[in-house]
Amino acid sequence: MKIVTITEVGKKAELMERPMPEIDPNSVLIKTHYSGVSIGTEMWVATGKRLEGRTVPFPAAGYQLTGEIVKMGEQVTGFEVGERVVAFASPSHAQYVKANKDYVHKLAQPSAAKACALFVMPSVGAHALTHADVNTGNIVLVVGQGLIGQCTAQLARLRGAYVVASEVSKERIAVSEKICADWVIDASQGPVSEQLLKRFPEGADVVLESTGFQGLLEDAMKCVRAGGLNKGGKFVFEGWYPDTVSYTFSIPHGKQLQCFYPAFIGERPNREGVLRLIQSGKLEIEPLISHLVPWSDSAKVYTQLFTADRNRFNGIVFDWT
Repeated sequence: MKIVTITEVGKKAELMERPMPEIDPNSVLIKTHYSGVSIGTEMWVATGKRLEGRTVPFPAAGYQLTGEIVKMGEQVTGFEVGERVVAFASPSHAQYVKANKDYVHKLAQPSAAKACALFVMPSVGAHALTHADVNTGNIVLVVGQGLIGQCTAQLARLRGAYVVASEVSKERIAVSEKICADWVIDASQGPVSEQLLKRFPEGADVVLESTGFQGLLEDAMKCVRAGGLNKGGKFVFEGWYPDTVSYTFSIPHGKQLQCFYPAFIGERPNREGVLRLIQSGKLEIEPLISHLVPWSDSAKVYTQLFTADRNRFNGIVFDWT
């Protein structure tokens, strides 16, 4: 089979031939239709900052896809060969992918296959919002409007919150103003805290830092409203931070913030709920896809993500059909 393989960490990906995966009793083999690219977390791996013991070359590209089950392990129940599914599995940028049954979901609407190939990012967002118990009437700030930030902003609005987002990219600001948030702050025009506090002097009820960049943490914490015991605003470390994180302790301490550290994509009900929202059209993922790429060009495009061209991309889906 063909598979996107990172042959030079942080520099180059190639489309190579590898043996098809061998499944075990608890897994399924999926013929890939679409695989989604996560420019954030996936790039931490691809640039060598989150290798976790892997060596080069290593087929570590991707972890989300939609497709069709072509083979099942003997202990897999609830699925059928030929059924359309969504899965979290790595690597996913390949013609065939092995996936554990616990991370495979039925795809009720095949027409949503491209959008559902990016289901991991909104699953991260939904899991984070549940940790912070975001509800109707909350003022929520989402720092960063990459795919996770964009999806988190949409999901917070679906929960009834008033959503503010911040971003430096003009292109992403335009997308978020149209689809994701009630108000988008242009972070290139000055500290987000100064701009937010002019409109909301007490600050936001919940702030989610989605970028994983340590340099944004302190200003983001300044955006959270202060409070007493169990009444302080909430700060969510939604991004993944590759290095030791540090910030001035007096900022969250003085505000008596509640801090949350959600991880991963949540349990099955969280993922199922996100997939229902995508397939119903209530969570708009398709407009966030900036590049639908045929599989034959997948490695070429992946290599571009190691360059400044990366800033031209929003959502990327590889088409293996």
